[in-house]
Amino acid sequence: MLTETSLRECTRYMMDSIRKICEEFGPRLPGSAGERRCQEFLRDELATAGYAPVLEPFPVSQTGFMAAPVIAGWLGVLSVPAYWFDPRLALALVLLAVFVFVAEVISYRHILSVFFPRHTSHNLYAALAPSGPIKRRIILAGHADAVYEWRYQQLFPRFFMYFGRAAVLSIVYLLLVTVVTVLFCGGHTPTGGFWWWVGASQFLALPGVFIAATFTRFGVVSPGANDNLTGALASVGLARAVKAAGVVPENTEIIFMVTGSEEAGLCGAQAFMERHRQEWTDVETMFVALDTFRDLDYLMVYNRDLNGSRKHHPGLCALLQNAMRRNGLEHPFGNVRVGATDAAAFTRAGLPAAALCGMDPRPAHYYHCRRDSWEILDGECLFKTVQVLASALEDYDRNGLPAVKSTVSQ
Repeated sequence: MLTETSLRECTRYMMDSIRKICEEFGPRLPGSAGERRCQEFLRDELATAGYAPVLEPFPVSQTGFMAAPVIAGWLGVLSVPAYWFDPRLALALVLLAVFVFVAEVISYRHILSVFFPRHTSHNLYAALAPSGPIKRRIILAGHADAVYEWRYQQLFPRFFMYFGRAAVLSIVYLLLVTVVTVLFCGGHTPTGGFWWWVGASQFLALPGVFIAATFTRFGVVSPGANDNLTGALASVGLARAVKAAGVVPENTEIIFMVTGSEEAGLCGAQAFMERHRQEWTDVETMFVALDTFRDLDYLMVYNRDLNGSRKHHPGLCALLQNAMRRNGLEHPFGNVRVGATDAAAFTRAGLPAAALCGMDPRPAHYYHCRRDSWEILDGECLFKTVQVLASALEDYDRNGLPAVKSTVSQ
């Protein structure tokens, strides 16, 4: 479909565009002016290439999802002194903290949105029509927005995972202490003996819940060059490269997309799916989330998502995995064990999806902090990404989805 020369040119275009966006358009929080300027720039780039791009608005709560760990943390902090007034009050606060954390961070159900101001975010997309009748459709999407900085990821990148575990375990410990105390002591605060010491042990959990309470640094926004302008520009860059090369698929409609507000909890993908789902009943439609292409050793097809709870479409995962192999990448499937990609919004709704990502999952030192700048872009990882995608598109147009059992073990 595309020569190595055209893919190298595409890679240079991606890197130049990412630098321009980072330097000129400002912070790109979900629904912010910076996100809008970025998408308007990419819209104009698509239009210049010969597409008829659409910039589609949708409402979003900018802060609710990103504030969830902080809110859960402060509820945990408040439960410790509340214990000495009434253990039942402490239990109620801890249960509320757990509910907020599970609903928002684990399940991506946005219960906090109603408490925060609404903003307008956008999805950008452009379609490449085939030369013949449409028999299938594939959507390639990367998100344009960035996130508030994670304080302890910036300060202690090598040990960040331990800070997260300490926060979760501390909340769990507070829950156990308050449940047991209420069951055995009711509303009576222990004044001495064993149960007093059990209550006092809650102070050992304070450092962990304080980590959660101060988890997000709301005054700093990650540049988001790798997470996820690399994904957004992989979509736009490929769109432009295909047009420049005069490539037209035979029977596949390709939709090149840049979602908004992924960092607010997959809001752009969810809005796009809800608005266009009925249009996709005509032919087989596949969605591929493109997210963070920086670490070539970890460039993988992700067949599980949403904290590992959702399994993506096996045929689409096989299509992408075969494209990886054809381009010399023998990597296993990945699993988004913490967090989610835009593909999770589609898979959760029962629509075929998969994710292609290239980031050290430990996580990488630049993840959600100010180190995620254009200076650390990896051109070779970007090149291999668009090479794999071009190969997958060509295969899909010619042959459709592979027979899963004969091509890849699940």
